[in-house]
Amino acid sequence: MTSQTSSACAVTGASGYVGSIITQELRKHMPVVKLTRNPKSEADIAWSLESDLDISRALRSLNVKSLVHAAWEMRANNLRKMEESSVRGSAALFEAAGRAGVERIVFISTISAFEGCRSAYGKTKLAVEKLLRGGSNVVLRPGLVFGDQPGGVFGGIRKQVQSSSVLPIIGKGLAPQYLLHEQTLAESIVRAVCGDFDQTQAVPITLAHPRAWRFRDLVQGIAAAEGRKVTLIPIPWHMLFAGIRVGEAFGMSLPFRSDSVISFVHYDRNPDFSVMHSLGIEPLPYEPA
Repeated sequence: MTSQTSSACAVTGASGYVGSIITQELRKHMPVVKLTRNPKSEADIAWSLESDLDISRALRSLNVKSLVHAAWEMRANNLRKMEESSVRGSAALFEAAGRAGVERIVFISTISAFEGCRSAYGKTKLAVEKLLRGGSNVVLRPGLVFGDQPGGVFGGIRKQVQSSSVLPIIGKGLAPQYLLHEQTLAESIVRAVCGDFDQTQAVPITLAHPRAWRFRDLVQGIAAAEGRKVTLIPIPWHMLFAGIRVGEAFGMSLPFRSDSVISFVHYDRNPDFSVMHSLGIEPLPYEPA
């Protein structure tokens, strides 16, 4: 690995949907170092949430001054496993970043993380948020990220719509979904890395358009954009949860996790968008064709 003359930003989870959006946008403004399981260039560093390697020297040699942490162990499906992998690994990463002289960490949390949340995903994201309180660090809680070629949960819904005309939904499908366009996410990340959000001192920024979509309306909107018609079949959430848990126990590959059902049912009734508005962030709305 060779050193860089200008300061660089390291990104974890760069190969994922959200991480790739972040990496692509940051590269327009600064050198980007990927922290990845399989480095493919001298500008990459071998790293994973489960690794015990100290990467502080590698970060320093590449003049990394900022870090965007977007990686998460999505194969874990319960609280203990997420704590052992994602929380422990995040803490070790932040410690290495501190030894390397990293000046700012931007953590990609989730709108599912809030005091009193019930899902393991939300609880563990919240635990990592609390490792970064104060200083120049930034915590972002993005909503459901969407775009022209979406991945993640939104992309999963789209694939279900494309492949089937009959879809099960949780209960009556009335749970609100707060959406975030890729462009708003990308622009916000650049601002965060460049120090525009330092005054927040890591107070979480809920990042999404304030208009909530009922889940059933969102699915119908996606279907309309795809030129398809879908029939929605309500299923009591506890039955769907139990069925997914059985599939997980047998190691089946499923489009959604049982913990996602908990996030869906036990959502934040009053998400706070005040910090986002105070920073002048105006998210693009979701407008299905």
